[in-house]
Amino acid sequence: MNFFLTAEELAEKINGKITGKSDIKVSGISDLINAKNTDVSFILSPKYLDSAVASNADVIISDTVEQIQNKTIIKVQNVKIAYIKAINIFHPQEKIAGKISEKSSISNSAQLGKDVFVDDFVVIKDSTKIGDETYIGAGTCIGKNCIIGKNVKIFPRVIIYDNTVIGDNTIIHSGAVIGADGFGFIEDNGQIIKVPQIGNVSIGKNVEIGCNTTIDRASFGSTVIEDDVKIDNLVQVAHNVRIGKGTVIAAQTGIAGSTKIGKYCMIGGQVGFVDHITIGDFVKIGAQAGVAKDLPDKSEVTGSPARPIKELRKAEAYMMKLEELFKKVKEIYNKLNK
Repeated sequence: MNFFLTAEELAEKINGKITGKSDIKVSGISDLINAKNTDVSFILSPKYLDSAVASNADVIISDTVEQIQNKTIIKVQNVKIAYIKAINIFHPQEKIAGKISEKSSISNSAQLGKDVFVDDFVVIKDSTKIGDETYIGAGTCIGKNCIIGKNVKIFPRVIIYDNTVIGDNTIIHSGAVIGADGFGFIEDNGQIIKVPQIGNVSIGKNVEIGCNTTIDRASFGSTVIEDDVKIDNLVQVAHNVRIGKGTVIAAQTGIAGSTKIGKYCMIGGQVGFVDHITIGDFVKIGAQAGVAKDLPDKSEVTGSPARPIKELRKAEAYMMKLEELFKKVKEIYNKLNK
């Protein structure tokens, strides 16, 4: 059901200041291209000014632009934080009442907190504990002796193996597999012998794990995902990896066994890490990089093998001049051989 706010009321809620008509009413939020005149929209930088002028949105949130022709502006300190607040105002998260489906299978020794929602065909095994207000989507399977915190959201068809620990407010999207065997094998006289994987996975609070991501349990001890880590879809985290607080990892990245990644790192898509290396805090790694050695704090690397970004850009600039350089060398060679 739609509801309306005046621009002034919205500005108060997102800590902004009005320039223009304060009594204009809005009932939603959209991007500049798809906005209706009853939507508020936002401009991320002055380069989108023409799009803002052409937009049907009558109210624009901005942290850089104070005036736009025929628009009411809500000036804020940080436009991204402000539009997240606006989204939550117009599209609040649905509160799901606690319910246990009759089509679920829950062990008598499992312990469920208050207002837990368990959908159809969920399986919860022996001695697992589920915290208050946790949501478990259809077809999810949770193994033995797991500990799952409060207000966790586990979307349909997630597989969580035995002994996994998941902290409060964590979100796990469909198809994720948490706690499968690590990829551990040794060769013995021509035979490939599987190494038993007897550890677990420990996931902190406020973590988000994307669709079809896999996090393997440790050989011994724990594979650890610290608080506030955000992992995209289709990421592989191998046994005994540790990912530090607040690190963000984009899709299709693969992290080999026992690699340690520090706090607040930013890792692009399709990055590959070899095993047993240590990545410092606040490291930035570009898409498709191949990381084969330790990186100190605040490194910025890209390429394969990964190199400092400035160094790689310089090498690329030289590469662009190779044809011209070759022609000059050939001219000199021809002159010397006349």
